[in-house]
Amino acid sequence: MIQHTLDWFDAFVAAHRMNDPADNAHLELKREHCLRVMDEARAQARELRLSPRLIELATTAGLCHDVGRFPQYQRFRTFRDATSVNHGRLGVEALTRHGGLTWLSPDDRHLVRLCVGVHNRKSLPPAVAARRDEAGTLARIVRDADKLDIVRVLVEYFRKPGPKDPVVFLGLPDIPDRFTPGLIDAIDTGHNGRYEDMTTVNDFALLLLSWINALSFPRSRRLFFERGLVRDLFSVLPDLPDITALADRYYARFEPQPAGA
Repeated sequence: MIQHTLDWFDAFVAAHRMNDPADNAHLELKREHCLRVMDEARAQARELRLSPRLIELATTAGLCHDVGRFPQYQRFRTFRDATSVNHGRLGVEALTRHGGLTWLSPDDRHLVRLCVGVHNRKSLPPAVAARRDEAGTLARIVRDADKLDIVRVLVEYFRKPGPKDPVVFLGLPDIPDRFTPGLIDAIDTGHNGRYEDMTTVNDFALLLLSWINALSFPRSRRLFFERGLVRDLFSVLPDLPDITALADRYYARFEPQPAGA
């Protein structure tokens, strides 16, 4: 099953290549991201000891979750949904219009499209969040896998010397000592930060840190710390009292404790 999806995905990505090498570099970033989310979703499904069918569907949904990014960027040259189009909905449309998933049963196609359509919501729609069935489980797997890899990607871009890539950082200005206190409040009150509240590059790091509140599985929270993502995000934030105090609270509240501690 997954090989059919990989073949379709490769052809779909190739059809959206552009003339400018810089544009293709941004598309390649998303291609690699999709492959990593595929692997993350598969690993999470296996840890949950799901059936072989559901592991395959989690893998497929992980690969396809961001297919809407390719037509989005080709049309608008941005990854910012607020100034272009909802890439989750565009992904569902792309799968439907371009023959993605035709090798799956209608029910399984529906499950994958559901995951694609809700993966980028701030929170799961209530009708999905209330479900503990296949749909709810697969949607949570893909959302966690997506967040883990987005943070990895952004940490790499935070650390690159020189000006911040305006496509990757959604055009936010890089003002070293400025941040939005409301994003700290979101973390402290157990909420997911909002993209529309970001005003600087520092806010992007705070938004990513807030995702700890949105992760569904213990594995995801564990890896958030074990991979150094939390450490690296705090390291790119300014050395200010409010940020230092947040780091102390964050580790005390969220860092997983060793078994038996």
